[in-house]
Amino acid sequence: MGIFSLFGKKERPPTVAAGSIAAGRKKREEPQRGAAPAAESLREQQAEGQRQVARATALKIDAIESEMSSEFVRPAPQRPASATPVAANQKGKPGEPAAGTATISDTSFDAPVNNAMLEDVPLFEEAAILFANDQREMVETILRDAIDSDDLGAAALTAWAMLFDLYQINGNQADFEDLSIAYASRFETSPPAWMPVAGIGTDASATLRAVATPTVVFSGNLDATIGKTLEKVLALSDKHAVLRLEFVHNAVVDPVGCALLLRVLKQLRKAGLDLILVGAPELVIKIRAILEVGRRDETEAPWLLLMALLELLNQESAFEEASIDYCVTFEVSPPAFVAPNNKVTTAMEEPNAVVGHPDTFVMPALIEGRIDALVATLVTFVASHNPTRIDCAALARVDVNAAGQLMAGLMPLAGDGRLLEFIHVNHLVAALFNVIGLRDIVQIHTRKI
Repeated sequence: MGIFSLFGKKERPPTVAAGSIAAGRKKREEPQRGAAPAAESLREQQAEGQRQVARATALKIDAIESEMSSEFVRPAPQRPASATPVAANQKGKPGEPAAGTATISDTSFDAPVNNAMLEDVPLFEEAAILFANDQREMVETILRDAIDSDDLGAAALTAWAMLFDLYQINGNQADFEDLSIAYASRFETSPPAWMPVAGIGTDASATLRAVATPTVVFSGNLDATIGKTLEKVLALSDKHAVLRLEFVHNAVVDPVGCALLLRVLKQLRKAGLDLILVGAPELVIKIRAILEVGRRDETEAPWLLLMALLELLNQESAFEEASIDYCVTFEVSPPAFVAPNNKVTTAMEEPNAVVGHPDTFVMPALIEGRIDALVATLVTFVASHNPTRIDCAALARVDVNAAGQLMAGLMPLAGDGRLLEFIHVNHLVAALFNVIGLRDIVQIHTRKI
């Protein structure tokens, strides 16, 4: 007797049970068999979406670079008439200075003061005296009004130069950048680079080193908006062997900004420029923060910029680690480490060559009040050096009384055939020297604009 008979239950026909089980299995297997094609289709859709994003990002980067290139390769226009004046009673080719006429020109470091131009514009004298008395707001108002009215004619460039110097002395970079944009539009040429002057009372040698090296500050976010900043870098790279790039104020780093910066760094490295990359280690940390091993973003640029910076910083072990992560993420062979041939530092470690020049006297940042000790030291130096260069790159301001004492001390030495040159003079101080007549005994060369 079977078990089912014992408990009074009927045995279920085996055909029915088997049919039910087979039907249930079929229902369960049908979605499983369709799952593989569905998953594959989803992966393809995701991959195509990533490719579209990558193409859009690449097009955006190319468009920004194209705009940069069109600005950068534009032929340099003629300087305003003030740059190359020709005396009315002198004959010469158009655009060439007349004999004996001082010009604002591109020399190795700066330009001589155009004395006639300064004398013909009373507002320059007024601005110089006000600045000597430390009335900076009034100076800004005068120069702003003069620039806005645009009625200075040949002397316009000097007003712009004074205002640029004022903003750098005050450490007012925001207004400096706004003025740079207006300058580029007005004169259709690259504006001067931001080269902040250290605060008054600081060490003169340290100030000189900071001013002597062209500096570009990457402020704000490192994103698609850095095109204009990179244009300044490229413009300066054509004129200087050393550049200082600061990355200490970048709150946000994104892939597009990484791609733009990467291409410019490659150009600078290929050109063999020495670089001072202030804040580069901190930038490396910020780039790492937006990366994830195994996640492919719209562009490889952040990874490539990370490795480029590690190469420039000569951090081979960190580069190897990053390259392995990059290899895993994009399934490619890791790039090889190539140490930089150019000199790269992360701080202003070396003094500029002019600091230790045997015939150069470095002025302090501020000259005011009684300056007997300074004049005595300067007179002693001039007496034993001919020619003498008096470097004013660190000099921010001179008051009127001190300027008179300076002239009185140098006048006896200038009368016996000695050559005295004031170099790297900011345009506000140069205007003051012109007012007191110092330019009659000393050659004064202003900073380039």
